[in-house]
Amino acid sequence: MIKFSKRYPKWKYFSGYLKLLKAHYLYFDHLKIDFKNPKKLGFLNMGGYQADLSKLRDIHKGKRVFIIANGPSLQDIDMSLLKDEITIGCNGIYKAFDDWGFHTTYHMTEDQEQTELRGKEISTLKGPMKFAALHNAHAFSLCNDITFFHVPLRMNSSYYTQEGLYPQFSRDFASIVHLGSTITYIMLQFAYHLGFKEVYIIGLDHNYGQLPELFPPGKIEVTKENYHLVKQCHYDENYYKIGDVLGVPNVKLQESAYQAAKEYYEKDDRKIYNASTLSKLDIFEKVEFSSIFQKEKNCEK
Repeated sequence: MIKFSKRYPKWKYFSGYLKLLKAHYLYFDHLKIDFKNPKKLGFLNMGGYQADLSKLRDIHKGKRVFIIANGPSLQDIDMSLLKDEITIGCNGIYKAFDDWGFHTTYHMTEDQEQTELRGKEISTLKGPMKFAALHNAHAFSLCNDITFFHVPLRMNSSYYTQEGLYPQFSRDFASIVHLGSTITYIMLQFAYHLGFKEVYIIGLDHNYGQLPELFPPGKIEVTKENYHLVKQCHYDENYYKIGDVLGVPNVKLQESAYQAAKEYYEKDDRKIYNASTLSKLDIFEKVEFSSIFQKEKNCEK
């Protein structure tokens, strides 16, 4: 279903429809020009976003990855240690790339308002392989290098909130991706698809200050009155500006999703660690970030 957010300009509807229709067509196999891998049909081959995602299955099998969330504790991390690691980032994390001196290996976005807010910048972002939810194709430039994944229904649907259905975890990212009230849950499904055995999460503070106490789960506008609360929730206090829209999370739904991810990983003899500092999330085993690399140094001696 094609649906824009309330803040998406009406004068962009026509071009938005075209972008969405194009992305839906390109999602499934179709004839395309492929100069890198010519086959029997010359440069004409069959492919699509779904096929591209399928090719990524288990490409990092048995390795480790660092998922980078956007919490304030990210400022306490020595990011230089991750320069040669495989990393997955999300949303506005690209704002830190220049300071780090490197970019994440992968970048993801799903939330509609978040994607509409940052789509133009993400479209021009160079470096990471970029992935976004199919229903947000309208937020990017018509010609882009983004691979779209399929999220079947939005979070306000009973499909996700009905008892016995939520949370669900996808073990085939190319076919379907499930929501968990946080982009981190999508990154965990993506990491599973790529075959990682160990996942270390940083910047996952799971602490939203007073926002969940003052506002119900859902979207709110950043105003002068709540800006001091909003800027406490991310690694960069200028992550949002006044007039932007952000989501107040449903913390209980997030925790249910994290628990599901933990169980699916452990069933397959894989492990998720929380290497964030000052994190309020206790579902994943906590480890000290620097200790991950200290063990390697000791082994080298």
